Amino acid sequence: MPKLKSKNDISWNYDIDGEGDVVLFIHGWGVDRRIWRQQWKHFVARNCVMAIDLPGHGESSWHKGNLTMLAEDIKSIFENEKIKQINIVGSSLGGLVALKIYELYPEVIQRLIFVGSMPKFARSEEYPHGLDVQQMRKMHSQLHRAYPSIVDIFFRSLFTKEERQSRRYKWLQRFRRDAKPPIEPALEEYLNVLEHEDLRDVLSKVHVPIQFINGKGDEICTPDTVAYLKQVVPHARFDDFDKVGHFPFLSKAYEFNEALQAFLLDGHEHVKPN
Repeated sequence: MPKLKSKNDISWNYDIDGEGDVVLFIHGWGVDRRIWRQQWKHFVARNCVMAIDLPGHGESSWHKGNLTMLAEDIKSIFENEKIKQINIVGSSLGGLVALKIYELYPEVIQRLIFVGSMPKFARSEEYPHGLDVQQMRKMHSQLHRAYPSIVDIFFRSLFTKEERQSRRYKWLQRFRRDAKPPIEPALEEYLNVLEHEDLRDVLSKVHVPIQFINGKGDEICTPDTVAYLKQVVPHARFDDFDKVGHFPFLSKAYEFNEALQAFLLDGHEHVKPN
């Protein structure tokens, strides 16, 4: 299990194994790299697979910073592992991190895959998608009063009723009870990132193959948001799953892996024309 101490004084924890095209999995708010275990098992047989803990999550240390700092540090991990090109799969906040890496270092990106993610997470007058800002700030204050239980409540809200009744969800609950909770200041800072970051212009100018994978029951990246994304990047590939919320790679791991694998094999067909 490699660790890398960055110039920004963060000790990054990540896993890497396998051979072939490199696929990096970046998790979202409140979880860690282990959430990708079903994808790891599937893809490590055919790819070089990486999964990282974002700062303050899992086994990575915490240091306050911004999205640019995260992208710079992750680029240093690529350099440490002698990776010249990479495919990035980002869930929710992880998708925003992936898009920032593309903005700063487009030459290293082969493909971008966004799962329940979008270029701007906070609603505004001209952008009726994502999360209500007041609700985001309420979550911020709740972290002070009810940490870490509020993280578990939020996690549960990201699944549909059908998912919560499944055996898979019951396993996930047991899995999370054994997990190390994220650091509270990190969660607060990432809420600030989600509220203020706007990478819509970056997404509209991406010139590598793009895939969006979503659950039709996702209440963050909703079907209306997906319709908006189809207008912004009509050249992208879109895959969605019925009765699934924010984490299709957990509830429908087999179907998710098949959709992702198909894109990794033929993604070059979806390049935006110059």
